[in-house]
Amino acid sequence: MIVMDNPLLEDAIESSDEVESMEISGILKSGKVSEATLKAKSHINNVTKLKERLDFIMKKTPWIETVDVTVDLKTSVEELKAVINDNFKQEMMFYKQAQFGAQQALARLKSMNIPTVRPDDYYAEMVKSDDHMKRVKERLVTKQLQLERTEKVTKMRKMKKLGKKVQQEVLKKRAEEKKNMLEAVKKIRKGQEQSSTLLDDDDFDVNVESAPSDKKKEINRKRKAKDSKYGFGGKKKFARKNTEESYNDTSSFSSRIHGKGKRSNAKKKPQRPGKNRRTQMRQQKKK
Repeated sequence: MIVMDNPLLEDAIESSDEVESMEISGILKSGKVSEATLKAKSHINNVTKLKERLDFIMKKTPWIETVDVTVDLKTSVEELKAVINDNFKQEMMFYKQAQFGAQQALARLKSMNIPTVRPDDYYAEMVKSDDHMKRVKERLVTKQLQLERTEKVTKMRKMKKLGKKVQQEVLKKRAEEKKNMLEAVKKIRKGQEQSSTLLDDDDFDVNVESAPSDKKKEINRKRKAKDSKYGFGGKKKFARKNTEESYNDTSSFSSRIHGKGKRSNAKKKPQRPGKNRRTQMRQQKKK
């Protein structure tokens, strides 16, 4: 127990008996508490209770039974007046008083060889059973797993949305690059641009003519023959049908190509007779 000396707060403290009497009379509930009501309080000289309180104070009990410490911060009246209307400073003053009191009590307990810290191997009996604590632990773990799962699902949804957005941007960028490339190729083919605008220095060195040449490509003989035979397109039906003029035209006739081959006067080698004929010939010789 820590006793704090504060002379300015002694007059403001009301006893519990007076508060109880005011509650019974209904003054506190009715909201009729005023400065005049507090000043008109009655002072009762209760000798019996005063003597009991004095005997309790004067009773000489060991300090270890009460563990009371009196702290005096040695603050002036002016400092206390400045603190009255500042709650933060009041709390700091109470904190300092409690801190100094605890330090004095610990030093006194150590001087009396009384342990103030629980030993490392100290095990206190649990109020709740191990089974109950196990169920509590399982519930906490389950709740934690649910939270982690929910966070993971939320994160995956966000990443999926972000991935779709990035994919759309990449596809759009690729389409634009492809479009620009095709336009550049068309311009180069038409001779409107140089190939250096399309290819960098590090790319393949390809020589592209800036303008098409005036020289026509030479057609090979095979192509000429097919063109003369089949023409250059157009109507194909009845193209090779004979007419009266083509029937009477013999200028393209050649006996070497279209006629029969020359007959040779050389004698042919006699053919070998058949099997039956050879058998008859053998029988005639035997006769």
